[in-house]
Amino acid sequence: MQTLPETDSLRLMNTVMSTRVQDIQFVLDELAALKAGGNPDADKRRLPEHLDQVLDLSKVGVFGHSAGGFTAAELMYSDKRILAGVNMEGDLLLGNGLSPVAKGGLNRPFMFLGSSVNGEPWTHETSPSWKSFWVHSKGAKLDLNAPAARHFSFTYYQFILPMLQNKMDLPVQVVDEMDGTVDPARMISAERAYLASFFDQHLRGIPQRLLQLPESPYSVFHLVHGKGEEEVREAHK
Repeated sequence: MQTLPETDSLRLMNTVMSTRVQDIQFVLDELAALKAGGNPDADKRRLPEHLDQVLDLSKVGVFGHSAGGFTAAELMYSDKRILAGVNMEGDLLLGNGLSPVAKGGLNRPFMFLGSSVNGEPWTHETSPSWKSFWVHSKGAKLDLNAPAARHFSFTYYQFILPMLQNKMDLPVQVVDEMDGTVDPARMISAERAYLASFFDQHLRGIPQRLLQLPESPYSVFHLVHGKGEEEVREAHK
């Protein structure tokens, strides 16, 4: 019987994250080339007319779930083209240590969305990597927690698993461990509202009342903490 060679988890994670960051940077570079009148198509096929005129690369935001959320933070740390970002329950650890972005934080707007892990809310108060990021970040920041949700509640698993449960007799505990007991329709509605409001305010410059409220109007989310730019500047004087 063959066995797989042991892997250096820290080296592997560094490779995974750097590859993800470079992938997005490649896309941004190609969009910039297109915006400048170039044709990034590998086969140089004709592009739709005026495509270059619809791009506004001065207002770019990024969001992701799990490793994608980690990628969003790391990308912002290394690439100043990204003006705002959202991390949906992505740990900011590399191996057993803090990542560069967790150690250094950001000076641009960032939002955390978390659920419950092993019965405990995943927030900047409970996650060591999120806490370090929070302390070192000088930009506007927001932390929201969905107590009845689980890690995959931020994906379409919350709709797919119940359907599979009906077809394949999945144990209820399997679905609950992955999706929690949060109502899928309410969860996705709240996610969409916060993502749209966050980027509307920080990319388009349109003030959003939702981001200023002391508590979330959405029953699935609890506001852990939020700091606007002025508050953050005062806190870091």
